[in-house]
Amino acid sequence: MNIRFLPEPPAYLADEPALMFGALVDGRRIDCTISAEALEEHFGAASSREDDLQCAFEINRAVIEGAAEQLLTSVGCTPVLLRSGYFRFSGGGTPAGTWKQAHSAKERLSTSEANLRERDAQGAK
Repeated sequence: MNIRFLPEPPAYLADEPALMFGALVDGRRIDCTISAEALEEHFGAASSREDDLQCAFEINRAVIEGAAEQLLTSVGCTPVLLRSGYFRFSGGGTPAGTWKQAHSAKERLSTSEANLRERDAQGAK
C-alpha cells in the first residue's frame, strides 16, 4: 500500500471542531480528520479555534500523519478519524513514513529482550 500525504494545509471543520487533511492511498484521495480535542490534549493547541488547531497541526504534522498512516495501513482505503483516545492508548504516534520501520524495530527489540532473558535464565542455573 502506497500512502502519501498531500502538502496542503488542513481544512477546518467548524461543526466538529476538527481539521481534515488529505492522503493519497494507492493514488486515491482519502480524507483524514483529527479532532480538536486530540490537538488540544496531545499536541498543545491552546483552544479549538481554527488558528490554534492549525498551528498545533503544522508543528506536529509528521506525527499526526504517522498516526493516520498507521490507521490507513490497518483499514485500507477508507477515511480515518483520529480522536484523543487513539493517541492516549497508542502511546503518541510516529512520524509519517517511519511507522513500518519503528514497528519492525520494536519487534526486533522484543526478540532481543526475550533472547537476553533466556540467556540470563540459563546462566542462573
